[in-house]
Amino acid sequence: MKNLGEKIKNLFSNIKKFVIKYSKYLLPVAVLIIAAAVVLIALDQRQKSIERENERLAQAAEAEKLAAQEEIENTEIPLEETNDDKIKALFESFYAALSAGDTDALLGLCDVIDDSELIRLTEQSAYVDYTLNNVYIQAGPKEGSYITYTYYMAVFERYPDVALPALKGYLVDVNAEGELYIVMRDLTDEENDYITQIASHDDVRELSNKVNVEYNDLVLEHPDILDYFIELDTTVSTAVGEKIAQLNDKKQAEAAASQAELDAESQENAEDGEGETVEEAEPVIMYATATTRVNIRASDSANAERVGEAMTGDKFQVVEELLNGWTKIIYNDSEAYIKSEYLSMIQSSDGQPTIGMLTAKSEVNIRSLPDTASERVGALMAGDQLEIVSIADGWCCVKFEGTLAYVAEEFVDCTLFE
Repeated sequence: MKNLGEKIKNLFSNIKKFVIKYSKYLLPVAVLIIAAAVVLIALDQRQKSIERENERLAQAAEAEKLAAQEEIENTEIPLEETNDDKIKALFESFYAALSAGDTDALLGLCDVIDDSELIRLTEQSAYVDYTLNNVYIQAGPKEGSYITYTYYMAVFERYPDVALPALKGYLVDVNAEGELYIVMRDLTDEENDYITQIASHDDVRELSNKVNVEYNDLVLEHPDILDYFIELDTTVSTAVGEKIAQLNDKKQAEAAASQAELDAESQENAEDGEGETVEEAEPVIMYATATTRVNIRASDSANAERVGEAMTGDKFQVVEELLNGWTKIIYNDSEAYIKSEYLSMIQSSDGQPTIGMLTAKSEVNIRSLPDTASERVGALMAGDQLEIVSIADGWCCVKFEGTLAYVAEEFVDCTLFE
């Protein structure tokens, strides 16, 4: 063991002598090696620092992006009680008309209401009165429109001392004259998506929950009122069904009478021309134009698949006008359906004999019916001419773009054929 220790001691002594002897060669090399190592380490650290900084900046940018996106998604236009007197007046009139069953007033406040809904509202008015409390609004899907939530009380004839709270949402729009109206037509997918988004906001849910709590508390105090609602629903639904059946019978009777009149006229014409060949009349082609923006369905039901959308003024060939309030049309070379109340019927001018020509004395509207309140389908400028089919009651029935239309006689000069 002693010999081993001496050998190690001698080895270190020899190494020390070697280093001292050749230090002038070894030290610069060592310095270079150390310096190179330091540079490499520094470069490596700098690269890692740069990478860490880039990663930090990328994370910060992503976090900022996510925060901005979250802020946009969470941005909610506050739901607030309206101070707009026009909106308040609109719904005060609306609920007063519901209470009275005033269909004329309801039609004046809304864009459209179909026959079955009008009948239902009229039947309900015999059993319930409405009182408006507040109207809450948010901006609607387009400029000038509003999403509204009406907070109202309903008092039923069997429970005159119980005012049940309710919350109902409506889309309110503005017409060309700047007047507000309640939208009752089928909403587009975009409008429904917008309303669903609004309904998910915290303040809307909070208001809805508040009203539900008030409603539930009152129902708990009067549990038999729920049985009354079931009874009332049956009563109203039965009455509505009977009146709709009566309305359909009336329409069928009118259609049958009209057809009988045409058949009699055809028979009379045939007898007058006895011995002569009577050419079979060509079928009358009917068209219709959309009076508002409305959905096109695959079948005659509001729950049927939506296959398209008609814009105001769009024109369609009519296949059949159904008694259930729907019209079968040709859409994209296939049969489809639109609610009849959203269409204005027009007749093809093909095969119609003409009795003369009219010339416009000044600019004048062309209308779908002989009435200044009917749809405007076009216009004539001074000097424009159209073929005349007939003249009656101050209106000229003319051929216009393949259909029959009407121009007020006072604004044109008529030249009849000999």
